[in-house]
Amino acid sequence: MPAVDALLELPSAEPVGRFETVAGARLHYLETGPEGDIPVLVLHGASANLREPLFALGEALSGRRVIWLDRPGLGHSQRPRGQWNPEREARLIAAFLYQRNIDRVIVTGHSWGGAIAMRLALDHPERVAGLVLIGPAVMANVGEAAFYNRATHWPVIGPVITRLIVPTVGRGQLESGARSAFSPEEMPEAYVERTALELLLTARVWSANAADMARVNTHLEAQDQRYHEVTQPTIIIAGSQDSVVSTRRHAVVLAETLPDSGLVLVEGAGHNPHFAHADRVAAAISDVTLRATARQGDSASDVE
Repeated sequence: MPAVDALLELPSAEPVGRFETVAGARLHYLETGPEGDIPVLVLHGASANLREPLFALGEALSGRRVIWLDRPGLGHSQRPRGQWNPEREARLIAAFLYQRNIDRVIVTGHSWGGAIAMRLALDHPERVAGLVLIGPAVMANVGEAAFYNRATHWPVIGPVITRLIVPTVGRGQLESGARSAFSPEEMPEAYVERTALELLLTARVWSANAADMARVNTHLEAQDQRYHEVTQPTIIIAGSQDSVVSTRRHAVVLAETLPDSGLVLVEGAGHNPHFAHADRVAAAISDVTLRATARQGDSASDVE
């Protein structure tokens, strides 16, 4: 497999990994690293694709087996037809793991990927050995969805937004939007190009992402009262200056809710601490892996 840097230099239209058809949907994924510990499944956030966390964490996790997944509907992955929600997404990801003969994973989710990681742990706990959540968006009542996300699926105006306004105006907004998510930290050089962020501007991806964000409160209301059910070891990493997802309302509350969790507050970081602080994410994954392995060993001893 080419080195991570070489993959990040590929044009956005070119997939960097392989495809697996699950329940009729082609899912794009990349596997890196050697066999060994419990594999790591990385779920990117809204508007992104697998190249975003790969850019941030590829080097730091080079010693682990990692599955980088384009979430259904985003990047180069397809999304099945019909009303979509985190429950369906978690079910499809669980089926993907089953088809790949992957028993359990440490799930690492950033932002909206954190909400999907939580749903996977809630509905398919046998697949989740532990969780590392980065700037997770997990609690309901986050405010009204942006107008363009709500209007994307309206009659008449929706197709105008998706097929005319987004491709025309959106390209100029990619860099400024990404830069604000990093603030007050610096955005890495060539971030927009290396993460293939322009995939968001394609009609299929924009529509899928807008559908997720337009109903974000409804999605989270269906799960945030169940988080106490998640007993797997969990570490939550969040920036003290996150202006995209409130650390106080999401990461802190979740850490207080989960029975086996810890919170790593990164001072001076914004919404993307996995870039400048990749070593802390890697350390958290190692910590959660050790705890999950020890717990599995204790369970085996109890059976004997």
